[in-house]
Amino acid sequence: MKAYDYRNGAHRLPALEADEGPYRLRRTSDAVWPPKERAYGGEVETLWLRVKGPAQMALRLVLPVMLLTTLLGAAYLYSDDFLLMPHAPRLIQNAWLAVSDLVLPMAFYAIHLTSRRYGASHAFAQLVAGLAILGLVALFNPGDVDNWINNIPALTWRAMLAFGAAFLFANFTAIIVFDAARGPRWWTAPLIASFAAALSFSVVYYPAAFAGTADVARTDCALVHFGVFFGESVALLIPCYLLRPAMWPLAGMNGY
Repeated sequence: MKAYDYRNGAHRLPALEADEGPYRLRRTSDAVWPPKERAYGGEVETLWLRVKGPAQMALRLVLPVMLLTTLLGAAYLYSDDFLLMPHAPRLIQNAWLAVSDLVLPMAFYAIHLTSRRYGASHAFAQLVAGLAILGLVALFNPGDVDNWINNIPALTWRAMLAFGAAFLFANFTAIIVFDAARGPRWWTAPLIASFAAALSFSVVYYPAAFAGTADVARTDCALVHFGVFFGESVALLIPCYLLRPAMWPLAGMNGY
């Protein structure tokens, strides 16, 4: 009886099952161009789809870029506000520590937070955008920049260019290290990335800015500033821990 039913069509497959899938019969709607769906399941590319990704990145980076620019501006304005430590060892006195040296690790962490939240691509875009804004200010207002430099004897055009190059290199290295060190321990990535940023900045900036000048002890400056940068980075792990719920990674990474 079962064979008889199949032969007479009593147990045929539903039409919908037979008419779906990659080997279904073609319809007249398949000749419409462009098709609503591509062969591999993609969407028809439109102008909105082209600008959607860059637009989302730009909106996400408004506050991070403003924060980074503010911190770098503060580091510049306080670069001549030296910390008076008459009883400190000679090595520390030769380093000429200023308030700006306490602000700079905060700029490192501003980029770390973006790396955690949005990933390496957004963090690198934040870094480039922040330095580009400061560069445009210097290019479009050279007279004002000259006045600022004259009012801050600790800085010169050479020192400013060296700072920009060192900050770019140090944080580019830190972004790569942060992305590679993400893991179950929340403190691993920011701590190792801060170490890489502090070391890279100290190694690059002080020789580039002060090589050939007899009034600055480059080696003492590099060693002391590296210690200050990394030491403050360890202290900044506390606010980093408190900000973890608000900076949950959007890109996945299993919550790391």
